[in-house]
Amino acid sequence: MIKKDYSAKDITVLEEIEHIQLNAGMYIGSTETPVHLIEEALDNALDEVLSGNANIIAVNLDTKNHIYAVLDNGRGIPISNNTPITISSKLFSGAKFQDRKSAYEIAAGIHGVGLVAVNALSSEYQVEVYRNSQYAKFEFINAKLKKKKIVSYRDPVPFSTKVQFKPSKKIFETLVPDIDKIRKRLTIAAAELPDDIILVLNVNNEKEIFKLSTEKFFQDYCLTNKETPILTFESNTPPEKFKIMMAYETEGSVAPKIVSSVNLLPVDGGGIHINTFSDMLKDFFQAKAKKLDYTFQARDCMVGLRVYLSLSLKKAKFGGQAKQKLINRKSEFTKLIKVLKDEFESFVTKNPEFLDILLERFQSYRKKLDSKGFVQNNINKRASTKFTKLRDCTTREGELYIVEGESAGGSIVQSRNPTIHAVLPLKGKSIPNITTKKDVLKNKEVEELIRAIGTGIDAHFNIKNLRYSKIICATDADPDGNHIACLLTTVIAVLLPEIIKQGKYYIAQTPLFAINEKKTFVPLWTEKELEKARKNNKNISRFKGLGELNPKQLKVCLLDEKTRHLVPVTYSNDMESLMKIFSSADEKRKLLNK
Repeated sequence: MIKKDYSAKDITVLEEIEHIQLNAGMYIGSTETPVHLIEEALDNALDEVLSGNANIIAVNLDTKNHIYAVLDNGRGIPISNNTPITISSKLFSGAKFQDRKSAYEIAAGIHGVGLVAVNALSSEYQVEVYRNSQYAKFEFINAKLKKKKIVSYRDPVPFSTKVQFKPSKKIFETLVPDIDKIRKRLTIAAAELPDDIILVLNVNNEKEIFKLSTEKFFQDYCLTNKETPILTFESNTPPEKFKIMMAYETEGSVAPKIVSSVNLLPVDGGGIHINTFSDMLKDFFQAKAKKLDYTFQARDCMVGLRVYLSLSLKKAKFGGQAKQKLINRKSEFTKLIKVLKDEFESFVTKNPEFLDILLERFQSYRKKLDSKGFVQNNINKRASTKFTKLRDCTTREGELYIVEGESAGGSIVQSRNPTIHAVLPLKGKSIPNITTKKDVLKNKEVEELIRAIGTGIDAHFNIKNLRYSKIICATDADPDGNHIACLLTTVIAVLLPEIIKQGKYYIAQTPLFAINEKKTFVPLWTEKELEKARKNNKNISRFKGLGELNPKQLKVCLLDEKTRHLVPVTYSNDMESLMKIFSSADEKRKLLNK
């Protein structure tokens, strides 16, 4: 082995901006879309609201020109000493560091990295500020300052701070952000902030205003049955506070669903606050079970649990700049857990029947789980009752929409009627492309699909157990979407052919183009319709996927029986050809090109 020597001449010291550009994932988590850049600017605007200095936030997304902006009416970034330049080009600059006196008691943007990353990863970036009778504008091209303007201004100001940018093509796989993720951020903020706060999302000149209560948010995002009783516990010792909403459902998934936010940030990666809460709940019910002579395992108290956990923390510590996981020490939540445990104890003391019902349910679940008949599994003889992603409907005459990914699934959930529309997001490219049933059934996506449908397979198949009147495959209107639809259809044809024979399986058409003018949205299903719209000079938008459609548009395209296009799939007895399609990429391409 020849060792290559190196010397001090080989050591390179990168400038801050250059380091971000070369290691973008380290600063924003993923370079698939520029959504995190929008979130960084949004964090700062929300922090102005949390500090009580702003009540209006607007997020403007121009997905055609790939120009994105966040505006607020807060205090405005200080103009003196070139502060907007500093916080846009120097790492670890800001007013929110927790080890010193800060302009913010509660904040999400705490690392002094956000706007520098936005600037570094954008081909165009600008900051506009109205403050103290002055207007300032700073323009950057490829992270280098090109223009600076500061003038007096006395007219009524349209906003206080505006951060606008165009992501760099060199950095991101696509310049179109995950709009559903931004929509989720604004939804959670609307649920937690006072009613007088105005949050606006403007996508290609189509505005959405976010207004909903915490209870409505919990019902929409966590519950299958909105009539399920909800328990609410909260503590408010300014500036820190917590609010917990929880319920136990007897329908839908038995797996727990815990949604959390910290300082208005959705913390999807879990963390110490969720673990601490779960441990408290397990200890509480185990102690009660022992005293009242019930028998079950501690984790059984999580069956059917739905929780929304909201925290405002002075010293929130996150695992990385993407802020997806809370990593504070467990000891920092001692006070919170004591308050919650005392409130929970008080509630069950006043409502002993509630405790008895739950303990009985946990014990019954354990007995059922341990019984031989329940462990015997229709699919692969493994015990499992999880619907980890299914958002179920409340009727057996409903429709199951199978969609690709959480983004599209989230949009449909927002636009659906939960009485009749169930949504199951799957990782489309994880659906197998193999030949034997045994191998197919090892796939988690397929297993979850079969469980959701409810009929079982092979000798255990019973069409009477079908949980929906229609099974609908809804994928993007591009080659990848068609490929996924093909994979899903062949899986159902091989494992559940009777569903197709009974006319229960459909493929939803999704439009590539639509007339999109102010409040008018008309899908263009055919080339003829598209050409007619062009001749009439209509404003036409192109949609690469379901994730680019907002909930109102998705309702028109997928859910409304008057406007949607569903294609029923008919069954062929030519199983040999079907297995070719199932196992051969070439056969799939032929099918997709027909």
